[in-house]
Amino acid sequence: MREREARDSTPAFRSTSRGIKPLTLSHSLLSAYSNPKISQKPYHVQKTVDNPDTFPFHKSVSALWEQKWRQPASMGIYPFVDAQVSDFDPIFAALKTSSNDNPTILSDPDAYATPFFPIASSLVARARTLEQSGDTPAARDLYLRAAAVYCTARFPINRSPLSQKAWEAGKAAYMAASPCLSPPNTEVEIPFSHASPAAGESAAAPIPAYLRLPAGEPPSEGWPLTLFICGLHAYRTDHTPRTTAHVRRGCAVLSVEIPGTGDSPASRGDPAEAERLWSSVFEWIAGNAEKYSFDSGKVVARGVSTGGYYAMRIAHTHADKLLAVEWIRAQNHMEYPFALADVLAWKFGYGSVEAYVEGELRKRFSLVENGVFEMESARMLLINGMEDSIFPIEDSEVALRFGRVKEARWVEGRGHMGNPGAEETLLGWIDEVGGGK
Repeated sequence: MREREARDSTPAFRSTSRGIKPLTLSHSLLSAYSNPKISQKPYHVQKTVDNPDTFPFHKSVSALWEQKWRQPASMGIYPFVDAQVSDFDPIFAALKTSSNDNPTILSDPDAYATPFFPIASSLVARARTLEQSGDTPAARDLYLRAAAVYCTARFPINRSPLSQKAWEAGKAAYMAASPCLSPPNTEVEIPFSHASPAAGESAAAPIPAYLRLPAGEPPSEGWPLTLFICGLHAYRTDHTPRTTAHVRRGCAVLSVEIPGTGDSPASRGDPAEAERLWSSVFEWIAGNAEKYSFDSGKVVARGVSTGGYYAMRIAHTHADKLLAVEWIRAQNHMEYPFALADVLAWKFGYGSVEAYVEGELRKRFSLVENGVFEMESARMLLINGMEDSIFPIEDSEVALRFGRVKEARWVEGRGHMGNPGAEETLLGWIDEVGGGK
């Protein structure tokens, strides 16, 4: 079993006589904001950054559950998509007891994941019994609930034996539910045709992806396609409502994980990994357009959270992204419920936060310093919340200073990714550019 690590914006693409070319939406992008010629304090959320008490849910396990997570769990929204809150109450009670309510358990991925497994296993066993009795809708719902429990068990990234086990078990539960989704979800394996052995990649390791096609007969020109670029933590098993919204608007959805997360075979920490990964994906899309009835002239790439960085690269024909170094230390006490700096260090291939801070991340990944923003780009929409303390709004504004004129929406009073409110805007935008309905 291979251990991986973990990780949510939006570009689109139109084909020309020269091939697929991106149109773009970017949802909470993390572009190259720490360029010293551009970034200037204070940020819009500087007071938030400077005050560790702004987010008190970091102080204990019970605070995390009661103040940060129980409400989204009761609503079935990120990071509790497909979940039922009653599955999580006993889990967090057990975590509180085993840790004496000490939040340091959140930095021990195996100790943190342990109490999730009995609940998830019980849900899977109940789902199998219902499936055998012919009650497939009820079985589907239990499988999805189990996948949601496993998803939170590996939060924020599958970087240990038990969190990797949760990822594998979560995929199995989700795929057990997939045939009963409306429309169904299927798994496809995309050849990693542009893999670089020199970077430790192998063409024999496929790019796993999920594909959902709208119900009914495709239009004469084929289905528009949304390339759904997953984020730092939420992988291809974790976006059922979002992919459902796209397919119900007449758009096929292909979900792919970013380098350093989920099952991505792309090398971590190599700026060129993005080009190799997405070139392989686009090659597969073009080669399978007839098989799946894709309209290769209407491919929309949507990146969520950290995936927005890769969306921006794709929009400019491929490029990468960067995190503001002055935000590294503050990230561990802000909006993100776990130690984000540690997670990003892991995702980008660094052994520690210190190495991450001292490394040349900006120089290697910056869309500004590497000239990506100076390249011809596709049409883009950028969406984020004004109060995002993970990737500040100034980060998104950098993209507006370069290249082609872009469309943007900053959602007042909202945090990371601008929800509630952003989802409806971006779906309407995709419809407008021809990638849906």
